Amino acid sequence: MKKRVLGLTMAMVTAISMTGCGGGGTTATTAAAKDTTAAAAAEGESKTATGSDWGQYDLKLATNLAEDHVACKGYYAFADAVKEATDGHVTVTVYSGEQLGKESDVTSSVSMGAKTCDIVACGPSELAKYDPTFSLFDAPYVFNDGDSMVAFANSDEVQSLYDSLAEKSNLRCLGMYYYGSREVTTNKYAAKTPDELKGCKLRVPDSEMAMAYGAALGATPVVMSLGEVYMGIQQGVVDGQENPLPTINSNAFYEVCDNLLMTDHVIAAVTYTMDENIWKSMPADLQDIVKECVFKSCDSITKDIQAQEAELQDTLKEKGMNIVEVDKDAFKANVQGIYDKYADTWGDWLATAQSFNK
Repeated sequence: MKKRVLGLTMAMVTAISMTGCGGGGTTATTAAAKDTTAAAAAEGESKTATGSDWGQYDLKLATNLAEDHVACKGYYAFADAVKEATDGHVTVTVYSGEQLGKESDVTSSVSMGAKTCDIVACGPSELAKYDPTFSLFDAPYVFNDGDSMVAFANSDEVQSLYDSLAEKSNLRCLGMYYYGSREVTTNKYAAKTPDELKGCKLRVPDSEMAMAYGAALGATPVVMSLGEVYMGIQQGVVDGQENPLPTINSNAFYEVCDNLLMTDHVIAAVTYTMDENIWKSMPADLQDIVKECVFKSCDSITKDIQAQEAELQDTLKEKGMNIVEVDKDAFKANVQGIYDKYADTWGDWLATAQSFNK
């Protein structure tokens, strides 16, 4: 029976209305959540971590997304919710637009415990560098839609995967939200099949899986950070890129790309990933509150992105893009080799993930 592990009962947490990636934080005071003082023990009393016993945690959250991206707005809402729910014992400062560095560099700094970033909003591709199993979340055509992906990502079944990652890398994945269905934009390839994308230099994120699916789409994949893509297309370094519609719109890729290919090739996710050492320093009941805020944020951002996607295709068409309905079956057939290549890496996880498809 599939259950959402993050659905904790915290009445003081308010709903979050909207939902980004960043870096660095101050070392928080460690409070023992269930310690008893010698005097309390003598009196047979227990002391729980509440109020001043929680300590103070001033955290930095880093994202590569632009400040006006729907998900980044959700990060600010998350920060407000955490501050309110913890009576100010946990504060989160959001750094948008790669202010603290590229996503890969920030994730690495969190893994190393560098204390320059405490929470990074990163894609599973970054986590896959530490545990290849996470490449499953970036694989093409695994999930049917965002609801299925989020249900799997925040289920009881997947928690052992998150625990294993934290032990290996100091990266604690607290939850994932639906980032959108990845589509291809190009400035000269109005392709309907993989064969018609041959020769297209396509920007992809820095991951082995993205390189694999870029090639399977028929293109020549080129790794480039998100902040460099607009100029890269403008200068002809690449011919296009692939991202969900909200990211295509917020980064104004419609200004440098003529065609929008509706491939839906990846049901994309973004994670709330935290420094494990800082996470473990928090009292258990404070952890519960933060996790509940993450869960509500993931749910809210997912809904906001789904609502925006429903309108953005028309919006991008109005902004001059040529909407191309592709032969999806041709693209799906072209990516089957990826499943064979990663069969040993994923083991039973692929079947488990796909069991959440409706």
